[in-house]
Amino acid sequence: MPQAGLKPLNQPKNKTIMSNIFAKIWLLHLLVLTGTCHATSWNDISRLNQEDVGQVISVTAETQVIQAIRDATANKQKIAISGTKHSQGGHIVYPGAILLDMTPFNRIVDFSPKNKTIRVQSGATWADIQTAINPHNLSIKVMQSSNIFTVGGSLSANAHGRDPNYGPIIETVNELKLALASGKTVNASKTENSDLFYAVIGGYGSIAIILEAEIALTDNLIFSKSVVAVDYRDYPTLLSNGHKMNPLHFGRCAIAKGGTLLRECFSIDYTAHSPIDQAEQGATLPVPLDLQNEKNISLNAFFFNRSRHSNTGKKLRWYLQKTFIDRPEKTTLITRNNAMRPPIKFLEYHGKKDTDILQEYFIPHHHFVGFVDKLRTVVETHDVNLLSVTLRHVKGNNDAVLSYAPNDAIAVVLYINIGLDTAEIEKAKTWTRELVDITHEHKGRYYLAYQRFPSIIQFSTIYPNVKKFHKIKQLHDKNYIFYNRFYEAYIAQPDKN
Repeated sequence: MPQAGLKPLNQPKNKTIMSNIFAKIWLLHLLVLTGTCHATSWNDISRLNQEDVGQVISVTAETQVIQAIRDATANKQKIAISGTKHSQGGHIVYPGAILLDMTPFNRIVDFSPKNKTIRVQSGATWADIQTAINPHNLSIKVMQSSNIFTVGGSLSANAHGRDPNYGPIIETVNELKLALASGKTVNASKTENSDLFYAVIGGYGSIAIILEAEIALTDNLIFSKSVVAVDYRDYPTLLSNGHKMNPLHFGRCAIAKGGTLLRECFSIDYTAHSPIDQAEQGATLPVPLDLQNEKNISLNAFFFNRSRHSNTGKKLRWYLQKTFIDRPEKTTLITRNNAMRPPIKFLEYHGKKDTDILQEYFIPHHHFVGFVDKLRTVVETHDVNLLSVTLRHVKGNNDAVLSYAPNDAIAVVLYINIGLDTAEIEKAKTWTRELVDITHEHKGRYYLAYQRFPSIIQFSTIYPNVKKFHKIKQLHDKNYIFYNRFYEAYIAQPDKN
């Protein structure tokens, strides 16, 4: 024991180091238990929107969301909401914000095979839903072409899919459970709190937090897949001749520089072959019913990587695509659920100097040819590094306040590689704004899920309901608790639009 009035002897250096290590381990353990991490960097899949947020909460319970709202209100903080990070326009970040990572909040709340409905927490992915419903011969009506996204993220972007019989996902949502900025929870549907329903879907997390969603399902039929070669000028006619009424449909166009660029295309169609329940009563099922996982990831990634910076690689990919993968006149059988599980993992890319981004433009059918001709000019003039161009038919729907396809349209989806340095990003802004102007000229709209490259004037011109959206925001979140870089850039100050 040290004598009175004397300072205790210094602890041995090794003991002090061990004490610090144990303290850090205990702190980390505490953060894991509470689901909270402080002051960390957050970014989306494009790696172009990195921000230092105040803290990250891995949400596993509704009470955490309510407490986060109370804390944000008391401390005058913002709340940003993140899923699998595929919204690429600053929708999931804000400096110093409380970041709610919703991916652990993924429980299936209720499932009724009889009513063909499923209710899930917003962090559940479409893959989670497919796993639950496939044994019951049920399928999803509308989701993105891949199943890796969260339900909450898809709803926030009002995503559309490959089934041309439906418009955006808002058509298939029966009800939402929302957490408001007041800390209260409410249900919202087309008949209850409808202003919230139509603003939250397609509102990118800036109106309320989606806690749960009840979604309508459809039958998991067996499809017959076929491929038809088509010149881009004939594609709208092909759709009008009935291809847009198939259960699933998409198009694909050549991306290599030269005579085939955005001229040579394919129509990939899935038509109903037979109901699974009828097939089960027969002798032999013509196709596997189990969910199929992605195959040949390394091989596909190898060929895709060869095309990132090589026109020869792009030509090789197109040759392999039309010769082996989507061969014209070849017919194959597949279930709806497996058709909605296309390869995606092979696209993962973490280049040090470049990254892959998406853009999407919704063009009325009779303007499609003119738009593609000008798109080709922009690609050639600015040497845009296209990695793929796919087409969808999107049935018109004007329900969402920020609707991107109020009338029937062809969605032109661009997968692009750009440099990470400032000069390359500025270059991308330039040709993106040209494409947005061309889109407006052809009576179309662009998708808001991607980079903040368009100007404020372009946004407010193409989305005239921005002021209505802002009024709904003021009504339900007057202190602007739910906030992100996208909202700040385009909607926060409507008088400047």
